[in-house]
Amino acid sequence: MKFNIIIRLLALYLLTTSCEKIIDVDLNEANPVPVFEAILEGDSTCRVSASYTSSYYDNSSSPPITNATMTLTDQLGNSETLNHEGEGVYRGSSIIGAIGNTYTLDINLDGALYSANSTMPPRTSIDSCSVQDRGSFFGGGVPGPPKYFVYVNYTDPANLTNFYAVQTTYYDSVEVSYTTDYRIADDELSNGISTRTFTTFTSFESGDTLKIELASIDKPTHLYFKTLEDAISGAGFASAAPANPTTNFSEGALGYFSAWSKDEIEFIVP
Repeated sequence: MKFNIIIRLLALYLLTTSCEKIIDVDLNEANPVPVFEAILEGDSTCRVSASYTSSYYDNSSSPPITNATMTLTDQLGNSETLNHEGEGVYRGSSIIGAIGNTYTLDINLDGALYSANSTMPPRTSIDSCSVQDRGSFFGGGVPGPPKYFVYVNYTDPANLTNFYAVQTTYYDSVEVSYTTDYRIADDELSNGISTRTFTTFTSFESGDTLKIELASIDKPTHLYFKTLEDAISGAGFASAAPANPTTNFSEGALGYFSAWSKDEIEFIVP
C-alpha cells in the first residue's frame, strides 16, 4: 500500500478535537512538557502513560507524572476517574470501549486542563496470514537459512475511509527480548477489496511465533504516527529541529488519545 510506514515502538505501549495542530518546540532547550499516550481498546478499559520530557526524541528515561487527575467521559455522559497505578500509568475501571462511541479524556495537571477526544471505528477482521521468501522478495538468493517476510491479509470494508495500525510482537534474538513493531496503513488504494500488507520488515525463520494485531484507528491517530515517523526520519545529521507529531491534546501537551478496535491472531511461520 502506498502510504504504509514502519514504526518501532518507542518505549511506549504502546486523535480528534476541533483544533488539530502541530506544536513546534525547541527540542534542545524547551522546558519539560507533559506527554500523554492514551489508548482505549474495544471491550477494554482506558490506559494512559504520562511523563514529562524536555526533548521529545531523547532516548533517556523521562520522569513520570504521578499527580494528574484524569477523567474519561463517553457520549452518553458516563464518566470515571482513572486510577494511578504507579510510575505514571493510569487506568480506568468502569467505562468499556465500544465501537461507534466517542470518548473525551480530560487531564488536570498543576492547574492546567489538557483535553482530547476520539471515536472508535468499526473493527476489520483478519482473514489470514501469509509469507514470502526473503530471497524472492529481493530478486535473488540470500545467504543463510531461509527467512520469510510475514503479511497480514484482510478485507477492507467498502464505503468507509479506513486507517489501520498493524502491531506485531515477536522474540528478537539480537535484543534477547520481545519486540513490538507498528506499521500503519490506509485504504486509499484498497478500498473495499482484499488486502495484503507487511507486518514488519523483520524476517523470520520457520517455527517462529508472532502475535499480530490489526487495529482500526481513526484519522487523527493515523496522522499522529505518520508525523511521528516523518519527524524521526527527518531528524538526521545537520537537519533542522523537526516539528513534533500532530497531537489532539489541547494546551501544548504532546502525545495522543486514541480509541481503537482490533482483531488479533497468533501465527507460526510455516
